[in-house]
Amino acid sequence: MLERDPVIPNNLELLETIHAGTFRDGSAAQLGYQQHLLIQIADDLLLHSTQETLNTHLGLLAAGYRRAAGAYHAAAQKGERERNIALWQMASTASRLRVEAWVFRTRYGVAPDTTRPRRSHASRVSAD
Repeated sequence: MLERDPVIPNNLELLETIHAGTFRDGSAAQLGYQQHLLIQIADDLLLHSTQETLNTHLGLLAAGYRRAAGAYHAAAQKGERERNIALWQMASTASRLRVEAWVFRTRYGVAPDTTRPRRSHASRVSAD
């Protein structure tokens, strides 16, 4: 999934520029790309402090990355502002996923399960 990410390795200069353009006002505007990302990661790791909750979070983050990548590809044909907002979402989600998955593996000795959740057969059967 991440190997097809157009910003890997992260082009920090581009990401800082996009971050500054995306967050023009408010507290996020006073942060750079790296600082904003570190705050998001710290928040995620504080909120998801067990193996189960962090694994679930990483699965949802991976799904969010797939949606953000789709939005970026759709916005690539639009204006620069739309493309940059979508690129920020995709790049920040990819970076969070990489760092938080590394923390997960370090803490628990196994890789997180970031595959798409499967729907059980029972969930597709009508309850009539």
